[in-house]
Amino acid sequence: MIEHKDKLDRILKVGDCVTTAAGNSLMIARVIKIMPKMIKVVQIGKKTRWGAYETNKYPSDVIKLDSPDVTIYLLKNE
Repeated sequence: MIEHKDKLDRILKVGDCVTTAAGNSLMIARVIKIMPKMIKVVQIGKKTRWGAYETNKYPSDVIKLDSPDVTIYLLKNE
């Protein structure tokens, strides 16, 4: 079983919410797949006409968020 840790040494699992860099800003995303070296994340709250934005990130480039933080973000951006 593959185990990845975020920048603060917390274990990442599929379904966890994380924050990561997206260009010059931050992106709130959900982990959808764990691969041997990277994780695949999908952006929360925003969609393009081609669907939700998905990207691969190194686990050390993300920080796991607690659920209250994500709830407040979703409520503010609806």
